[in-house]
Amino acid sequence: MDASTARPSALTSATRCPTSVTRSSAPEITPQFLKTAAQELNNPITTIKTALTLLSSSTLKPKQRERYLQMIGQACDRQSHLINNVFELLELQLVPQTMALEKVQLWDLVPGVVSTYQPLATERNILLAYTVSNHLPSVLAIEAHLKQVLISLLSNSIQFTDNNGRIWVTAHHRVDGQVALVIQDNGQGIVPSALPQVFNSFYRSTSEGTGLGLTLVQQLLIRSGASISVSSIPGKGTAFTILLPAAD
Repeated sequence: MDASTARPSALTSATRCPTSVTRSSAPEITPQFLKTAAQELNNPITTIKTALTLLSSSTLKPKQRERYLQMIGQACDRQSHLINNVFELLELQLVPQTMALEKVQLWDLVPGVVSTYQPLATERNILLAYTVSNHLPSVLAIEAHLKQVLISLLSNSIQFTDNNGRIWVTAHHRVDGQVALVIQDNGQGIVPSALPQVFNSFYRSTSEGTGLGLTLVQQLLIRSGASISVSSIPGKGTAFTILLPAAD
């Protein structure tokens, strides 16, 4: 889909996260972060050990066995995601940036990422669409990082959008010269009290996920001199707005 102007966000007047992320607000890897990371990494191991003990029962029924094997699989997946996320954050914080900012054209980047998620959205009868004009100026960013951010936010939206819902990606050139990239859904939404915490390390509103996905999104954008904010109405949806410096 393509249009000369992006559709205004339906959540513009919704509760907005009180602070936008900037370079100076980047969180540091602290002893508390490492302590929490160790605890989170141990949790899947505890689940696996418990499931293995239950699997050794001589009275185990087939459905119980299937459930415990599923528990082990999910715990292994969670452990893998946690390890990857923790090391990515450590690298972002401790390794000097070597990748230079480049001109990125959103009308080239967005369609490819959206098309990757179309099969999953179709499977759940979710309308996934985008409106990005080819008249938009290029933005300054690290293309690989921006692509990773968009992938993470789309995956997050699909996870929290019910069947027959809608997700759309829009972009527009603001009067202040920045380019806004908005990922919006009409899913479950976020309660106002949780909005200031969504980018915090290991914060989860549900038992799913690692609690580091949005933290990584934040950190990757900081490296491009960009910012991200979130607005949401419980029961009506959530919009993540990324502000990128225009290259032109």
